[in-house]
Amino acid sequence: MMRGMMLVALILAAPSAAIAAPTAAKPTAAAGALAPTPGAPVRRITLSPEGRAIAARIIGTPDPRLKDIQTEITTIRQQKAQLIAGTTVDVEKLEPILRREEALQSEMRTRQNDRLLSLLRALPEADRVALLHSMANPVRPDGAKAPAPATPGN
Repeated sequence: MMRGMMLVALILAAPSAAIAAPTAAKPTAAAGALAPTPGAPVRRITLSPEGRAIAARIIGTPDPRLKDIQTEITTIRQQKAQLIAGTTVDVEKLEPILRREEALQSEMRTRQNDRLLSLLRALPEADRVALLHSMANPVRPDGAKAPAPATPGN
């Protein structure tokens, strides 16, 4: 789903109406932490001017809770590393940390999905289709092969 949110973020940064060749993307104020890493392949999604305005309004407003969640997950990962680095691992101390990390990751996915669904509901049909097609067919890095087609078993 994070890939889907990155694609949505690219809508805001992509006034161009074509799919671009792999380029390095610069994060914009609207894209924030959702911007892809430099050198990653970028697919520009064709949206109407109305669709871009809707996306800017919905995705352009950052969710303050997501930043808090990411900060807390980073802290939890540091705590896990400290517990695991010892000569013995206290599973009773590790379990609540793992459970909290799981809950935070779930909350983050839920919030991202809610934002995406809000965007999809607000977009005109043609823009919705363009966005969903781009999410279903992500750009592959140069040299990456498509998965082999499934063959029926004998």
